[in-house]
Amino acid sequence: MPRLSDPGEIDEEVEIRSAAALLPLTRSVDLPDYALDLRWSPDGTLLATLPSTGQPGIHDVNGSEIIDLPSHGGGNGSLAWHPHRNILATFGQDGILRLHDIAANRSSQLQLPRGWAERCAWNADGSLIAAAVGKAVQVIDPRTLEILHVIDDHRSTVTDLVWHPVLLNQLATASDGGARMWRLGDRNPFARIDDGVAAVLTTWSPDGRWVVTSDQTPSVHLYDLKKRAPLFIQGFETKIKAFAWQRGGTKDLPWLALAGSPSITVWPCFGKNGPRGARPIQLFGHLKEVTALDFPPNGPYLVSGGRDGFVLLWLPHHSDGPALIAREESEITTVRWSPDGLRLAYGTASGRIAVHALTAKS
Repeated sequence: MPRLSDPGEIDEEVEIRSAAALLPLTRSVDLPDYALDLRWSPDGTLLATLPSTGQPGIHDVNGSEIIDLPSHGGGNGSLAWHPHRNILATFGQDGILRLHDIAANRSSQLQLPRGWAERCAWNADGSLIAAAVGKAVQVIDPRTLEILHVIDDHRSTVTDLVWHPVLLNQLATASDGGARMWRLGDRNPFARIDDGVAAVLTTWSPDGRWVVTSDQTPSVHLYDLKKRAPLFIQGFETKIKAFAWQRGGTKDLPWLALAGSPSITVWPCFGKNGPRGARPIQLFGHLKEVTALDFPPNGPYLVSGGRDGFVLLWLPHHSDGPALIAREESEITTVRWSPDGLRLAYGTASGRIAVHALTAKS
């Protein structure tokens, strides 16, 4: 088994098994800039790549580029696939939201008000798409590009947004003051995490019960929609930079993995009290801060990426030791399992994109 040591400021060694036989590299490509995000199409045949600047791209399952998309002036912001069709949305600092229908070879675009463009996201059935621009969220009909709702009751720039996993008219936003949960058409939020600090990331549990946010402090804020009550978890080493929900592969679900420091914490979010009073699973293997996490849609395999360049594979409920998928020379910025859980893609700060596939034997 290899012994991996950090050549930088941390002088320690970690003994890690190799996952090369389980998840061999199948293809790699280089983007012109920092890999901001990767997203698999709903059928798993296409991989969309988003550099910080330059042209977004669409690649086939082997990593070959097949479509170059227009770049966004001032930099790219976000991309998101329709949940059921191969329609890709890209959004940038120029305030333009573009929808690319791959099968029809047709694109359309909408110019939104100028402002910092952080996130775009489809609702559960793809009937609506939301885009965060400055202090407002624009909710748009993708068929007509008509703006149907504007949610503008935020104290600062909206840093993240997420739709309810099932209900089509509810979403949560993150900004200064925490998270707010909205029903479309209502002027005021129906629930909020009002903690007085600026929320950075937000996520909604797959069962619809928990809205979770991270902020500039080493803590996590949860809102239990079942009990209509907030929950505050602190004591982490650093602020949280990544979330991932486990939705399959074990009896009791869901579990929430989160990280920011070199360690990963996995919390149970089921039962009467969820993570209240529970003892989480803790995973140690990275030498520097963890920056990306992902579970496959229906499996127990957690993948993590960090500033140390490690891409690690975990089975949190069976072992606290990881297996090494890859070690890159630059920070891992994003990791994404394909919808069928058979392929894994990751991106780096240097713009390298790599795709690994589970072997038939594994």
